[in-house]
Amino acid sequence: MIRRCLAALLALALLGAAPAGACTLWAAVGSQVAGGGTLAAKNRDWNPASIGRLERVRPAQGMAYLALMALGKKGWGVRAGVNQAGLTVLSASASAVPKQARGGPPGVSRRLLAGYSSVRAVLEHKQMFDGLGPRFYLLADARQIAVVEIAPGGAVKIASTRDGLLTHTNHYLSPEFAAFNQRPALSSHARLARVDALTAALKRPLTLDMFREISEDRGNGPDNSLWRTGSKPKGARTLASFLVRLPPAGAPEVWAVLANPGQAEQRVKLILDENFWRGDAPPLP
Repeated sequence: MIRRCLAALLALALLGAAPAGACTLWAAVGSQVAGGGTLAAKNRDWNPASIGRLERVRPAQGMAYLALMALGKKGWGVRAGVNQAGLTVLSASASAVPKQARGGPPGVSRRLLAGYSSVRAVLEHKQMFDGLGPRFYLLADARQIAVVEIAPGGAVKIASTRDGLLTHTNHYLSPEFAAFNQRPALSSHARLARVDALTAALKRPLTLDMFREISEDRGNGPDNSLWRTGSKPKGARTLASFLVRLPPAGAPEVWAVLANPGQAEQRVKLILDENFWRGDAPPLP
């Protein structure tokens, strides 16, 4: 598997993979994880104008959650999060779809984090994804992980497991949705091959520190590594990492990095216990 992934990386490099605004998602569950439970991770890539922050959100209705927020044209939006029940929601753009076809109703990250306690509960109401704009979600709790692909027009495909590994970037992996990959998205293919190769090469069981090392990968160039530095001043680069450890019992653990341009890089480790949800923990960056 590693040889196939590295061969794919080489082929993409020879094609001159172009940068694209995007993200890399990966997660492991069950026997793959040291001590059981789940590991889930996102590297957030976008143009340097889109700064991020961590926020402890207490909605008027539903559960509180920790969110990785990003500033976009329509204000601050949730890009990743984990709620009081341990449900983790990570999202990624569908950059393989032409920009003019990416419209549609907004995403559902806030609704998921405030209203659902498990992946199973979300998948029992999977109709909430119907008709949304093109996007990808990685869902995780301590027992299950799932990837949701939403195609142009709102059709949905879901892959899930209770013992294994899932990865995703910014192009469709479901064979039924392959026709929607209309842009080359070469960086997306390169990063998918990269994260597949790096995770396959790790000894089992996996740990949060191993996921952190993957998130810091710079070994495949400025545009195709998992931590992207960007080959152009205004081009996409990694602006944040959001990693979650969901143990079978006990409080979730979060490792987050904020790399807002023009600011000192911030690294924070959080234990999402009762003190955290009460607000007794140190202020968030």
